[in-house]
Amino acid sequence: MMLKTIVFAVMAVAVLADEYTISDDKRAQLREMLRAQCQKNNAEDKVEQVETAGKTFVDCVKGLIDVATLQREIEEAKPNGALDEVFKKYCAKTPELKTCIYNLLDGVSPCIDSNARDQMTSFKNGTNQFIDFICYKDGDRIALFIAEGGPQCFQSKANEIRECATNIKDSFSSIEAAKALTLDQKCAKFDELSACIVTKLEGCETPTPSNMAESLFRFVRKGSPCNKE
Repeated sequence: MMLKTIVFAVMAVAVLADEYTISDDKRAQLREMLRAQCQKNNAEDKVEQVETAGKTFVDCVKGLIDVATLQREIEEAKPNGALDEVFKKYCAKTPELKTCIYNLLDGVSPCIDSNARDQMTSFKNGTNQFIDFICYKDGDRIALFIAEGGPQCFQSKANEIRECATNIKDSFSSIEAAKALTLDQKCAKFDELSACIVTKLEGCETPTPSNMAESLFRFVRKGSPCNKE
């Protein structure tokens, strides 16, 4: 259910985000899908609220992070070993970023189904924990990840990682079969996918990307129903 929430939130952002290079026809299509989703949940009068939430989110994030500036700062910091200072500065903005995300989720909530709304608090907590994971010790993790060639590693292994996901998808005969899995079976599939991706990343020049991915998967699992400890 939370996946639907994420998709719907992204739609709300895409409809009004000027930077998104989508055609007017595609934008109109997204707006119509948004309207249909609201109508499905008896909230057609909330379409404007959802669109406003999407625009506010874009403006909120733009006020915190300019992507071009961040990229320039990263490139300038690499030769000097100063990436930690760059991410310390941006990680200091995480309270504001969390507020941006929470306001977006609250803004779209009238147009998602009741089951997803019931899980909204858990999703917000998960988002909060994920951001804290990335910005652990003022961003040391992400700084090390970039310094050790993490983005390049993921790019070089993109096809192999895609194969991991494809193999999981192909193991189901239908969408209904996937939905019918028990919690233990779903957790086993998550573990299978995680192990496959980590193994692929172990083929990179440094162990940092695979170690980071493994830590992230463990973190996600711990915060999910799969954690029964």
